[in-house]
Amino acid sequence: MDRINISELDGLIQIYFGQDYDIFDDSDEIEPKIDLYIASSHKGMKHALIADIDLFLEECDDLEKDFHERYQYEFEPELWGTTPAEFLQLVRDRVSQALRDEENR
Repeated sequence: MDRINISELDGLIQIYFGQDYDIFDDSDEIEPKIDLYIASSHKGMKHALIADIDLFLEECDDLEKDFHERYQYEFEPELWGTTPAEFLQLVRDRVSQALRDEENR
């Protein structure tokens, strides 16, 4: 996979799932961390995250391998009971739902 700029996805993983993840939420659950990201992010950041996930998925030759190469020192989804594909889909779904909810308010 070529080097791509997916800074919003990188930030989500480094800040909310990296070595200091317990600063924000000390549980071993993924959803509360995604919810914290959603609560602290403005609309543009959420759209950027969805675009980053789509770009990453589009550019991957091998999703598992590419995800592990990029985030090997930050986040291993298997340790959280998921796979890279499931994790990215969960994040995308929750952020998309949050954007729809914001539009309906």
